[in-house]
Amino acid sequence: MTANVKGAADSSHLIACDSDAIKVFVRVRPLTQGMGLTTDGDQSLCLSVTSPNTIRLFSKPQPRIFTYDHVADMDTTQEAVFSCVAKNIVESCMNGYNGTIFAYGQTGSGKTFTMLGPSELDNFTDQLRGVIPRSFEYLFFLINREVERSQQSKSFLCKCSFIEIYNEQIYDLLDTASASLFVRENIKKDVFVEGAVEKFVVSAAEAYQVLSLGWRNRRVASTSMNRESSRSHAVFTMTLESKESLNEVVNIRTSQLNLVDLAGSERQKDTEGSRLKEASCINRSLMCLGQVIMALVDVTHGKSRHICYRDSKLTFLLRDSLGGNAKTYIIANVHPGSKCFGETQSTLQFAQRAKLIKNKAIINEDTQGNVRQLQAEVKKLKEQLAMALASAEKKGESLDRIHYKSKFMAAVRLWKRREEEKRMLHEKVAQLEEAWNQKEMFRLIREDYISLLEKKMKAEQNLFTNEESQSVIDQLKEEIKILRNQVEHNPRMTRLSAENASLREENHHLRSLDSLLQLETETAQMSAELDTDFQRALEAEKTENLAASMAVDVASVAAIEKLQNQLSQKQAELGGVFQAFEEYKQITKRQLSQLESQLEYLDKSNRHLENILEATNAYKKQEVTELNRI
Repeated sequence: MTANVKGAADSSHLIACDSDAIKVFVRVRPLTQGMGLTTDGDQSLCLSVTSPNTIRLFSKPQPRIFTYDHVADMDTTQEAVFSCVAKNIVESCMNGYNGTIFAYGQTGSGKTFTMLGPSELDNFTDQLRGVIPRSFEYLFFLINREVERSQQSKSFLCKCSFIEIYNEQIYDLLDTASASLFVRENIKKDVFVEGAVEKFVVSAAEAYQVLSLGWRNRRVASTSMNRESSRSHAVFTMTLESKESLNEVVNIRTSQLNLVDLAGSERQKDTEGSRLKEASCINRSLMCLGQVIMALVDVTHGKSRHICYRDSKLTFLLRDSLGGNAKTYIIANVHPGSKCFGETQSTLQFAQRAKLIKNKAIINEDTQGNVRQLQAEVKKLKEQLAMALASAEKKGESLDRIHYKSKFMAAVRLWKRREEEKRMLHEKVAQLEEAWNQKEMFRLIREDYISLLEKKMKAEQNLFTNEESQSVIDQLKEEIKILRNQVEHNPRMTRLSAENASLREENHHLRSLDSLLQLETETAQMSAELDTDFQRALEAEKTENLAASMAVDVASVAAIEKLQNQLSQKQAELGGVFQAFEEYKQITKRQLSQLESQLEYLDKSNRHLENILEATNAYKKQEVTELNRI
């Protein structure tokens, strides 16, 4: 019996955080000239791109600055748009995440060109091809590379569907004979379009054919804003399923890539006739989209709001892409002309609100396998774990040696650092003492010279008069006073003496610290012990064997952790298998009871039909008899 384990590997599901917030890419289209549109000849701009992340809108009275994940100017290439927007989304789909890319903007802002390329393009190798064809190429490039790396142990299955939402009705672009379709919801497929054709593709070329077939059936019309305006929302969905077999346990990942080209918003005064009804339906669905985004923003800020997904077919179909299980990228297309200022401002505000929504993308992963195989896998992992633990216990001594060695090296580094600090302090104290001695020597020399002059003056009093002698003495005394003041109150000497005193005190304090003495004692003791241990280790085995055992120990510890993780995962999967088995039994019982009731109903219907048949045959026989008689 095969059991599906859905949700058993929840521990491996990566819950999204800020990286799964809806990302917004704003693209400014070039100005149009000579095409007969209302925007032709409008060379005045209503905005400017100020940086790769900001755009300035020339509103009144003050210009407004909008910030997004990326802003592309008029000369941005199609390849640059794909690299910035779709590349990460396609890679996420390969890893099992759902992804959505949709283009939003007014009519004539370049949404279809961004998503597909030029309308007359038939060759998808052109440099102007859009996001959708380039996504096909990159997706199948990743698939082929993954198959080669896995050596055929991993297989992929890709299928495509293409629908449009026109006047709030869903139509299959791959089957023009089909009527209006309905959006359904169930536990397995979540939200899906019932009856939509799904075509299996194995290469980018086949995906191109499916896209071309559907795109030719899409509803377009000429309007005052655009020669070929999309009058419906087009949703191209690629479902990717990967299957990897490992030890008879099959791991299945599924993901959906939604590539959406929305119809453009359009003002009522720019439409007339049948186009007015189309524009009303388009604007109503886009308004519902805006209301859903505003409600999701309020929920993100902690408010309790009802999210009206069911008010529009578009929002209900893209429910997972807006605050759900998907990674979403919005390409907001704007027209730079001043005549489109109102619609451009509305688009920029919409994109700014959408940027605040947080999605919760998880990997869509299932594990399949029989119960006995999973039990055998768990038993095998337990045996490997026991063997690894036993090996680790035998080699515990070598691990202790590793710890001893690390402690010894740390102690040696600490001892060397302390010795270096002590040496530097001694050198600094010696320099300060030498400077102080030089200053003292200079002061003593000056005092000796002054005293010598005094003696000489007293011995030769007859050379000077009393007044002259007294003036010389006063002058010398004043000089002595100034010199003493300079020596005693010199700022540099004061600073040096204070520094010398503090260093002496710090040195004395460091030498008298019990902790340092104890640390030195412990370091010496630990060094002696470690030396003894190292001698024993060197006698027991050679240095090469010790290094090899250290590498083996580290590898065994990593292997133990890996085996423990695998054991916990397999136990969780086994519990999920039993739970799924019980659910399967209950579902089978319910289905059996339903089938029995249906069988009873069919038996009753069969008997009733037999009675009707008998009555009809009797009536026919009676008519034949009457006719024969006549």
